[in-house]
Amino acid sequence: MTQITDSALKLSTERSQGHSPRLYLSIADKLAQNIAKGELNTGDRLPAERDLAQLYDVSRQTVREALIALEVSGLVEIKPGSGVYVLKSAALKSSILADDAPGPLEIMEARLLVEGDAAALAAERISNEELLKLKAYLNQMIALVAAQKTAEAEAFDGKFHQLIASATRNSALQSMVEWLWTLRESSEISRLFAEKIRRQVAGPNIQAHERIYQCLSRRDAAGARAAMQEHIAQVTEAYILLIAD
Repeated sequence: MTQITDSALKLSTERSQGHSPRLYLSIADKLAQNIAKGELNTGDRLPAERDLAQLYDVSRQTVREALIALEVSGLVEIKPGSGVYVLKSAALKSSILADDAPGPLEIMEARLLVEGDAAALAAERISNEELLKLKAYLNQMIALVAAQKTAEAEAFDGKFHQLIASATRNSALQSMVEWLWTLRESSEISRLFAEKIRRQVAGPNIQAHERIYQCLSRRDAAGARAAMQEHIAQVTEAYILLIAD
């Protein structure tokens, strides 16, 4: 544990000096170095999430994102309800370290705020033609999920959300939503972990999208906001459940 503690102290110094563009990647890199040094061996269980958060003086969300980075690099395996276990000793993938996008949980947190209000505004401004198009996207998702074509269903999921943003008639909001979805796909960490979520839950949550659509069709702004925020919160919870001790 001494080497891990030394790494934590070094990380704290680096952070105070303004180094490291993404804190969670710094923590992931330090843990990878500790594995490479042999302090943690193949099959060993990493310290609990809360202990790592206390050790590195960061939030548990930051630790969760660091563990996601380690898993998509193939260094650890996250076993829900059991813990995080070392798979092999190796350096963190250079492409992961170079990923300058916000962490996947940060992206979801931003989506919760932005897309909730976008849905509320869209409920007041969406046209009948856009509602028909939204319903068509929903029907496509239903058919593709039933056919177990989850990747294709996810594509219509993105179209569903971005059409809602377009229906706000607010170009700034639309750009923000598009940017968040672009981050989700362009970040290797977010994209690979989203694929893991997809395998676990077998595609988009149809019931959640139906609730959003129904609120929009009723022009229920408060309901649309709540339905969208509940949907994104559920996806975020799915992320956390895959990492939790």
